[in-house]
Amino acid sequence: MAADDTIDALFQLPLDEFTAARNEMAKQTGDGSIKKIEKPNLAAWAVNQLYWHQRKLYDEVIKTSTQVRTAYKQMLAGKSADVKAAEVFHAEAMRKAKDAIRAILAAAGNNASDAMMTPINETLDALPTTERPGRLTKPLRRTGFEALQGVTIAAKPSKPVAPKTETAKPAAGESDRERKKREADQQELAMAKERLRFAEAAEREAEAALDRAKRTLERAERTRERIEGELEEAAIAEKGARKEVSSSESAFERARAESERLRKKIG
Repeated sequence: MAADDTIDALFQLPLDEFTAARNEMAKQTGDGSIKKIEKPNLAAWAVNQLYWHQRKLYDEVIKTSTQVRTAYKQMLAGKSADVKAAEVFHAEAMRKAKDAIRAILAAAGNNASDAMMTPINETLDALPTTERPGRLTKPLRRTGFEALQGVTIAAKPSKPVAPKTETAKPAAGESDRERKKREADQQELAMAKERLRFAEAAEREAEAALDRAKRTLERAERTRERIEGELEEAAIAEKGARKEVSSSESAFERARAESERLRKKIG
């Protein structure tokens, strides 16, 4: 495989130059595996360009996303966590990143439509990921249950925490016991909402996997039908060939017998 910096340069090219450059690289290096490098779709390409050309914005998305995940893990484990503040910083990082990507798309002559920005937003939201940065070929989707890995979810939060940006004030006439119960209920509701978000993300991922499996099945069925058709044609051809062989054998035997008869007559 060619040097990493050469492959990296390939993923920084304008999208319409990717295939020709990849094939030329394979030809120049004599490395056939380079031709197997998949061309990114437009959404993946746009996120790659953010990594290559707006690294500070990309890194800020990674940083704030990690902070959000950490805060939720702490909350779900019943620990103190300022989830709201983490989400505010992450939302701002996402906004700046998406604005930069819209500019990247516009500069490349592409329309940053809602349909285009949806997979881009999902990809940014899935970061950080195990995929190599700057070399995405398809949009990403976060699987919600990944964020729960290694976390023991507390049945009751041991210490409900209000966001740092707000000071929880007891309602008029509310006793300390009632306040604690209300805060615990609020914490449980927040946990339930986050579990729902994880479940919905997992549902989307499962739906996408199902769709991919259905497409694979359809391709396999078409291949089977094609092969069955070819087998049927081959069986018909074989039958015709056998009939022709039989007819030719009979003609040969008749011709040989006639030749033998004439040789005896002459001799």
